[in-house]
Amino acid sequence: MIHRVAVVVPACNEEQHVGRCITSVAAAIASACAVTGMTGTPSRATPLPSSATPEPAGPGSAAAAPLAGARPSPPAAPVVSTPLHVTVVLAADACTDRTVERARTAWAASGLAAEVARLEVVTGTWRSAGGARAAAASWALANSRPEWIASTDADTAVPAHWLTHQLGRAAHGVDAVLGTVEPDPSECPVAVYRLWQREHTLAEGHPHIHAASMGVRAVCYERAGGFPPLECSEDEALVAALHRTGARIEATDRIRAITSARFEGRAELGFAHHLLGLARLAGQPEKAPRPGPAQPPRPEPAGRPNGARFFAHRKNT
Repeated sequence: MIHRVAVVVPACNEEQHVGRCITSVAAAIASACAVTGMTGTPSRATPLPSSATPEPAGPGSAAAAPLAGARPSPPAAPVVSTPLHVTVVLAADACTDRTVERARTAWAASGLAAEVARLEVVTGTWRSAGGARAAAASWALANSRPEWIASTDADTAVPAHWLTHQLGRAAHGVDAVLGTVEPDPSECPVAVYRLWQREHTLAEGHPHIHAASMGVRAVCYERAGGFPPLECSEDEALVAALHRTGARIEATDRIRAITSARFEGRAELGFAHHLLGLARLAGQPEKAPRPGPAQPPRPEPAGRPNGARFFAHRKNT
């Protein structure tokens, strides 16, 4: 049974997005606690049929809201022992803006009690997502002794059942859960999203690895050596190490997160760089305007062939 969880969030000048991220993480913590009612007796929810997959939402629809997205319903509620305590560790990497202030404001507004969860901020000049993510995980392991480490990004919003699903799978012996990520439909031009969609498989057993939506059993994380301090692809390196150590890994689309669709990112070869490459393929300006409500809906995801057949450049796909 999982009693202690850490959520690691690297951030580098993310004052525009970090509030949304922290708000969504706090909601996921509240949802995980509500599943058990903080009484020690797990409740049960209606399970999601194994054949069900989430439907994409068009820009401007209710499901396309930053904190909602195209979220599938969570599967059966996990057996999670309470009291559950979650430590959110924000690694502020050479921040020169109001990232930390806005994160703390959003956390305070969540109303989560200290006996349930707390936000900790570590600062440094790692100047890499891998370095900041690793530092946050190391702080958590040394100070809060988590049994499960979940990971997201400061420009990402996770679904409400994000932790509930991970802990449920952990209770069934899964050592790592790999979720999916999609560009924020309120930011991503339709032509760019069409190309992104063609190279992604949003389904159970998908082949993608995103540090913005994943979780791992702490003992397995340490055995694999943790996140390496890389500028990008630290998630891929960790998962490769987990495979080498024999960890049981599960890829799912049931905890799909929404991330910024900006073309200018923090990592040289990160998610934003990948979207920029798609924008160029689509003939979009490199600083594309955000789509308005009058734009056509996003295309249906029929087929979704593997991206390697269509695009040479792939990062975090």
